[in-house]
Amino acid sequence: MYKVSFFITMKRKILTLLSVLALLLPSVQILAAAPKLEIQHFEPAFWWVGMQDKTVQLLVHGPNIASADVELNYPGVELSEVAKVENPNYLFLYLKLAEDVQPGIVTFTFKQGRKSLKRTWELRPRNTKTGAQGFDTHDVMYLITPDRFSDGEQTNNFPEAHINRKNPWARHGGDIRGVIDHLDYLDDLGVTAIWLNPVVKNSPRCYHGYAINDFYTIDPCYGSMDEYIEFIDKTHARGMKVVMDMIFNHCGGDHWWMKDLPTGDWCNNHNEYIGCNHNKWTVMDPYAAPSDRKGFTDGWFTPDMPDLNQRNRHVHKYLIQNSIWWIEYTRIDGIRQDTHPYADYQFMSDWCKAVLEEYPHFNIVGETWYPVGP
Repeated sequence: MYKVSFFITMKRKILTLLSVLALLLPSVQILAAAPKLEIQHFEPAFWWVGMQDKTVQLLVHGPNIASADVELNYPGVELSEVAKVENPNYLFLYLKLAEDVQPGIVTFTFKQGRKSLKRTWELRPRNTKTGAQGFDTHDVMYLITPDRFSDGEQTNNFPEAHINRKNPWARHGGDIRGVIDHLDYLDDLGVTAIWLNPVVKNSPRCYHGYAINDFYTIDPCYGSMDEYIEFIDKTHARGMKVVMDMIFNHCGGDHWWMKDLPTGDWCNNHNEYIGCNHNKWTVMDPYAAPSDRKGFTDGWFTPDMPDLNQRNRHVHKYLIQNSIWWIEYTRIDGIRQDTHPYADYQFMSDWCKAVLEEYPHFNIVGETWYPVGP
């Protein structure tokens, strides 16, 4: 009788335990399925102390990152604003740097409930290399489309680039190494400044470089960031200058943010393609119809080149900061700004002012095709 009672009691306990586990199981499954805290993009990866502008924007992108609390503790660095936008996968962090802030590693802590993620960000001393010296009418400038110039490194002729020299619209395999290998040739010609078409990451279909897919990365088909800096250093060693081609009016349709846009107004026309009317005269004519002017400045260059909205304050800061990052990091000597009149006029004014405040001897020229004559 005792054994029977024992087994009945044990059976009841087991059934009770199983009932409790059954109630807990959904919660356990939910916890197991919860995505980890992840940051997919963190731009720019580093900055410098001693800059004129003491405000730095960090673009943070990752699944539901906006629900995270952000903390940092570094002398002279203040997290002045955590800006959330309509897409919860973005945060825009605005930092205030003190006059006496020192170089070092800043650690950011992102917390979502019990989940926590640390991300480091470097503050560097100012770049002391030569460069950022500007150019003028005494210079002999030589324009190079890297893809069409010389294929100095065959290992970067990736299959996805679809290199085909028989096709005038395809990539042909030229790269930064090919330019480095021909510096003697350029020097012998009497060239004093080299202007490269864009070498930042582009669509594999784009040989000319004007459909940017990442504003902070050298296109791997052209080489690496180290090779780009090597090219600039070796050019400077010859007393020659480097002009970088930049595009702030639009990006490439394959840019990573086009797959997950931060805001409904990140690109003009509510992120939908409406072609540009190319009526450049509208930005000079005070009597131009506003609709015509808007059709010029807000229209997309092509369906594969979404028109960026520089009136969005985050886009505005992102692009200005990006140009300063390239100048300080690589020590280029000038910028040729593509499709200059197509972008927002106030933005372009603010951009020029910011660059020249940091680099008073720098030079900027802008592409424009205005009719002249009677």
